[in-house]
Amino acid sequence: MEEFKSLEELTLMDEKHELMGRFCGSFPNIKGMHDYLSKEVLNEEVPDEIQGQFNVAKNMALYSYFFYALAPEVHLKTYTVIEHALRVKMKPKKTMMLKALINHAVAQRWISDAGFRHIDKPNSDNEWCKTMVTVIPSLRNCKAHGSTMLVGDCLHHISSCADFINQLFPRN
Repeated sequence: MEEFKSLEELTLMDEKHELMGRFCGSFPNIKGMHDYLSKEVLNEEVPDEIQGQFNVAKNMALYSYFFYALAPEVHLKTYTVIEHALRVKMKPKKTMMLKALINHAVAQRWISDAGFRHIDKPNSDNEWCKTMVTVIPSLRNCKAHGSTMLVGDCLHHISSCADFINQLFPRN
């Protein structure tokens, strides 16, 4: 990541980013974050109600530059957008919990390892997707039921959320 462009930019950024940057050697850049998030788009086939909530998550991620503590809330938002997208896709007749929804999506092969950009060598058995059946509900519950852990990276969550949802509603 780039160094600060100006003192003005430094004063706008949440001081926790500066502290973390001094520790890890890189600082966020608002323009870089905006450029990154601008490229995260959902397919036109994704229903408007999901598109809108995904855009809320993207805006929250951008605003985390100014308010570091918002990043964990972005994580939670991505999990809830995924859950909402699964419910819209499935239209279950009875209430299904997040774990069951993801398990169904994996079993139906609506999502696959190959559909996630960050996986360099996708497994044809969808091993990574199969782990999401337990991992996503666990992470969601951790955030939803209270956690003091602060995490700076929320951009990867936005990308993974986009990849997940775009697989549920593929381009025609």
